Amino acid sequence: MGTYADELAFARDLAVRAGDVVTRYFGTGVAVQMKGWADPVTVADKESEALIRAALQQRFPSDGLDGEEEGRRPGSSGRLWLIDPLDGTADFAGGLPIFAVVLTLVDAGDPTVAFLNVTYDPIRHEMFYAVSGGGAFLDGRSIRVARGDDLAGALVHLHFSNQQKIWAASMELTRRITAVAPHARNIGSSALAQAYVAAGRLDGHVKVTSGAYDIVGGNLLIAEAGGVVTGLDGGPWRFRGSLLAASATLHPKILELTRNLAPSPAP
Repeated sequence: MGTYADELAFARDLAVRAGDVVTRYFGTGVAVQMKGWADPVTVADKESEALIRAALQQRFPSDGLDGEEEGRRPGSSGRLWLIDPLDGTADFAGGLPIFAVVLTLVDAGDPTVAFLNVTYDPIRHEMFYAVSGGGAFLDGRSIRVARGDDLAGALVHLHFSNQQKIWAASMELTRRITAVAPHARNIGSSALAQAYVAAGRLDGHVKVTSGAYDIVGGNLLIAEAGGVVTGLDGGPWRFRGSLLAASATLHPKILELTRNLAPSPAP
């Protein structure tokens, strides 16, 4: 696992602890607040992030922190922890048991460069993780992207944006994909969708726009599992840009459907 063995072990343990916080609230009817259109938050999100931030600050005090709920605290080490304390809040709030805790260590100067990722499903007790150059794993077992090359039978994960201004583009993307791959899915957690692509459970993941907290770590998982990650136009993935993540065999076939889709709005 390279030079990040201590960080990985700590992040895995911390994700389980945060997952315990989240599951303690699951199914209890917690209040849901809206940060924006289709962008919910609960006390579980907030308590999970508070736990994660406090633990990371104590263990790695010179590292920066950037959490979905509390924002960014700069560090001096050149490293930054991206924190998604509860990815899939809408699922969680609605009683659907598909959500995750995500911790990703990145380069503070270029947060698209991930050093390690932990994506933890606290309902199924599944721990996905990767270190750059060390492969991708699920509960200690090496994982690889799917090997199939039949797009018609592929499970491609679609994402319906929480931004109204790009909803039409998301619907057009859905139309293009389902016209060829009718078994498309949306599980409600982009982080788990990324992990499932890495593990071969899903064949691809496409989004018109994508953030950092639930995507960057999954990009590392997928790359380490032998997959390909780009924008919908085939160019490099960028923060708030589009996403096309798939196996090497299916990526070019999906790209033929998406490369000329209208780009998402600039950050």
